[in-house]
Amino acid sequence: MTNWIYTVRERFSPARQDWAAYIEWSGFTHITELITLDTILCGDRIDDLVAEDWQHNLQADCHLTWFTDLNYLRQRCPPRSDQDQLMAAIEQPTRQRSPPAGFMHCGFDILEAEGSISVLTNCGGFPNIFHPTDVNHWGLIDELEVAMAIAQQLHTTFPQETHCHNCQVWQVSRLSIQSANSHAPFA
Repeated sequence: MTNWIYTVRERFSPARQDWAAYIEWSGFTHITELITLDTILCGDRIDDLVAEDWQHNLQADCHLTWFTDLNYLRQRCPPRSDQDQLMAAIEQPTRQRSPPAGFMHCGFDILEAEGSISVLTNCGGFPNIFHPTDVNHWGLIDELEVAMAIAQQLHTTFPQETHCHNCQVWQVSRLSIQSANSHAPFA
């Protein structure tokens, strides 16, 4: 994928009851909020598809709640400001891309092949490959080259591990607070 795709996910912040347990389990003691494409940690806000969704969603690779039309998604599932996040992502970027208008670059996630579990944040860690301090304050990798090197090392070191053998790097952006509070659609 070379174009931005969009989804609405639940936020995972210190306001959640399971935050302290997650921080202890993950070792990410320095993060201020977890921004990840992992659907277990940051649940999908769209549970059921409606007929019109099929004209705007990505119909591939278990990404049915990812949309190519940002304005449609904002109308379909308006984010609840303190509970949700509107995210934009690119799978397997070859360079860091500028985020869409109104979005801020957050970092790079590494997802298993199906694209629903983050190898960085939800697989128990791989201390010989990366450490909790390697992720930024959102639980993502700052540099594309570092994320690609981690993914490659996971492929090589754990070829039989289902989450690692074909993991993919994703660039992650999130709608900024100012843009989220605006009701104007994006161009």
